[in-house]
Amino acid sequence: MRKAKKAGVVTLAALLILALIWIAGVRETVEILKKANPSLFMLAIFVFIVTIILWALRWDVFLRGIGVNANFRDVLRGILIGMFVNNVTPGARGGGEPVRMYFIAKRSEGDYGPIFATIMADRLLDLIPVFTMLILSSWYAYSIGARRMTWILLILTFLLFLLLLIGLLVMLNRKRMEKIINRGLTFAVKISPRRMKKWEEKIRDMIENGIPQFQITVRMILKRKRDFATALLLSYVFWALVILRSYLVFLSINYGIDIEKVMVVQMATIVISLVSIIPGGAGITETINSGLYLALGIDKSIAITATLLERLISYWGPTVVGGVLTTHFGIGVKSKR
Repeated sequence: MRKAKKAGVVTLAALLILALIWIAGVRETVEILKKANPSLFMLAIFVFIVTIILWALRWDVFLRGIGVNANFRDVLRGILIGMFVNNVTPGARGGGEPVRMYFIAKRSEGDYGPIFATIMADRLLDLIPVFTMLILSSWYAYSIGARRMTWILLILTFLLFLLLLIGLLVMLNRKRMEKIINRGLTFAVKISPRRMKKWEEKIRDMIENGIPQFQITVRMILKRKRDFATALLLSYVFWALVILRSYLVFLSINYGIDIEKVMVVQMATIVISLVSIIPGGAGITETINSGLYLALGIDKSIAITATLLERLISYWGPTVVGGVLTTHFGIGVKSKR
């Protein structure tokens, strides 16, 4: 039953992507790609790599702030492994968080509770610049007379505020924390049953005992103003580069676009993808992105081609790399302890 459900979801995602290519026009898409500038596309890939490094640096700030001295290469690996699991997880894509917690804990001298606290702080911190850019996007949409788009963005801003508030409440409530972490772990067991099954009970016990440590660490992180400010600055740079990456993809197919329009689409998609029922939003994200660009007056062939190229960089690339790393290291990664 589970295999059939998974196959159905993958098939739906593939059909959505094929439908988009058909709508864009195969011939038109091929012509756009023939005239594309490979140098600018490679620059977009480089920008994406920089964003991953910035993400690792931001997480490393929190890790070192609580005394976890993980090797930076392991922090990068943990990010990519987490991305892989998140990219095959529906909804808020939280399955990768317990996995990267376990990976770093086994590669360092850190305990599970505090490490998971840094991961949650890292994820919640991401919502602050997204919230800011959503407000800016709403103002831009209003300024160009896109009233319907303005209302959509305002609703998404409100939803994101609720997510941020709920996230903070969950982090400070033990029972809610246990429920969410166990769900993430259950999903990790589903995608890697052979490796995870023998560790499942041990991890659950470690998480349960580590939650009090987790809550103490969260409060400690919030009190470390310098670390918090550094991580927040890295977050803003991270999201600015995410927008730049998409902008460069448009330039690579010889299409000039207002960077504000890219910001509108990227921020709206981030919030919508949090509640996607399809793993990683595959197919859904491409459809929403393309639709939003069309609503902003971008030609359908350009909008869909740019969206598919951008997702090739931001979704399919790290999913493959993260999958290889996950297979290579697995859950039974050699411990330094």
